[in-house]
Parts: sequence; structure tokens; C-alpha cells
Amino acid sequence: MHSSDPSIPRRLWVLLGILVLGFSSIWTLPKQEEMRASRLSQDLPERVGGWYSEKREVSDVEKKTLAADTEFARRSYQTPALEGFDGIEVSVVFSGRDINNSLHRPEVCLRAQGWNFIRQRPVVLKGVLVDGGDLPVREIVSVRPRVGRNGEEPPKNKMGEPVYDMRIQYYTYFGAERIVSGHYERTMEDIKARLFGGYDQRWAYATFSVGVTSVYRDQGFDVPDHRYYDEEQSTQIMVDFLKQLLPEVVSGMSKVERN
Repeated sequence: MHSSDPSIPRRLWVLLGILVLGFSSIWTLPKQEEMRASRLSQDLPERVGGWYSEKREVSDVEKKTLAADTEFARRSYQTPALEGFDGIEVSVVFSGRDINNSLHRPEVCLRAQGWNFIRQRPVVLKGVLVDGGDLPVREIVSVRPRVGRNGEEPPKNKMGEPVYDMRIQYYTYFGAERIVSGHYERTMEDIKARLFGGYDQRWAYATFSVGVTSVYRDQGFDVPDHRYYDEEQSTQIMVDFLKQLLPEVVSGMSKVERN
């Protein structure tokens, strides 16, 4: 029978203490006078190739929920080339200095709005950036019963059931150098930037979303062929659009940053 080494637990506690102390010191580092800008531009273009857009206003509720120095950019893009297509919405939230009150996990927000998730997964869009780089995103496919407005009863389909809508959403975070698709990955990039680079950075939380109209035919509605877009078709249209948009609004990376 071998006796246990009493020094092992002690060494583990010492190691844990060093790690906690190291990460705690991150928040005591002096803040920079200037924040490094996000790679994503704050100006979404009115036109992208054959697409034109309309500016969308941010609600007062959103503004009041987030920190005062949070900034927004939101546009809905359409193209005459796709008859009956509902368009693509691009929404960006630019963090302020108080990042914890500027950005949040989108899953929480979507569920609070009544969206039920069908699927969520990481996706990499190949070669869509200006330097030929890939874009990591988080894909969320969700449905939500349509609600009535001004006290009206919610609309129902031919079976007498509430009409539901479906949307496909990609979201990701653009930092000063890195692009990550996860909330925790973004937090780790912030820690590394402050600890090893000695700088703060502004993050752009971007969402790209598109509706799926095929679900209305599935619910018994007479959807003409020119307005029928299933999940695969809607996704492909959005990816093709991003290949045109992103090179205009995302800065390239230097050779040092790639390594």
C-alpha cells in the first residue's frame, strides 16, 4: 500500500492561487486613453453591388438597456434581381468602454423576444473577407409565433393555428485584430489584449439575418413561386450578399496579425 503525497494538494492550491491572481490583475491594468477601433466600419453602405438599403432605427428600449456610449448601425438590404425576396437585415452594435453593458449573448436576447431555436451551430464562411480570409459565425435558425398588434388577435393559418415565422441568423464579433463567433472567445481575446498587448478595443457585434418564406406554404398559405425561398435558398442568398458587403466594411489584417 502506497502512502499518498501530502504535498500534491498543496501544490495544486498554490497553482490555483497563481492563476487567480494573474487573471485578477488584468482588471487592474491601466486603461488606454484611446480604444483600438474594430475592424468593422461603423458606416454601412447604402448600396452594395445590385443591392440597395433602407436605414432601420434602433428602439428606445435597446438604447436604454445598453451603456450610453454604445453605438449602432442597422440597414435592411433589398435587390430587384430577386423578385419577391424579403431582404437581408444587417445590425451592428459597437461596444463602449463598459463592454459588459454594451454587448450581451444574442441567445438570451432572441429567447426573450419569443424565438424558439431549431438549430444553432458554428459555421465558417470561406474567403468572404477583403484579404481572402474566412469569417467564423454562429448560425441560429429559429421560429416564433407572430403576435397581434394594437390589441388584435394574432393571425392564424388555415388550420386555425398561430402563424409562425422562421429566420436564419448569423452573428459574430469583430475586434481590433481578431474575429470570433463566441461570447466566451471574445472575452478571452479581451483578456489577452489587455494582459499581453496593454490595450482596450472596441468590439462590433454584427448580426446578419434573413427570413424563410417556404414555411408559409407549409402552413397552408398560397405562396407564389416567385416569393418561395426555402432555408437552403435563403442561406445561399445571404452568403452571396456577404461576399459583396464584407470586403467593403471589414479592414484587412497585416502580415503580423495573420501569424
